[in-house]
Amino acid sequence: MKAEEIKIKNYSIFIGNKILKILPQKIGSLCPKTKKIALIFDKGVPSKYKKIILNSLKKKYETINFNFKASEKTKSIKSVTFFLNKLLSKNFNRSDLIIAVGGGITGDLTGFIASIFKRGINFINIPTTLLAQVDAAVGGKTGINSS
Repeated sequence: MKAEEIKIKNYSIFIGNKILKILPQKIGSLCPKTKKIALIFDKGVPSKYKKIILNSLKKKYETINFNFKASEKTKSIKSVTFFLNKLLSKNFNRSDLIIAVGGGITGDLTGFIASIFKRGINFINIPTTLLAQVDAAVGGKTGINSS
């Protein structure tokens, strides 16, 4: 299946084969001022995919990556503080980008970090499980529908 983009309000959802290879191009068009990217990988993500993502991004962007052991215990303020301090120490700014790669806990934690870092930083979620894909969807399982 060819890579396709579905636009919903201000969000783009990409589906299809080999979409990780178009990631740098999409970042360039969606976040043109981005210079630095922080990647938070769920430790369960196979190293093959981590390498694909990192190799495609390091040609154009300064990257920093973290491995995160996703669990209810690590979905905490302590983890949030750790990542916020790392972003601050690397001089990230609002035009930079955070990418979550993993299941729902990784996406939730990283999305929260992105929302509070300097009043909001660019965020991309790459959900790797079916439940995370549903959870990450616009109006997902915890969404509120307002008419």
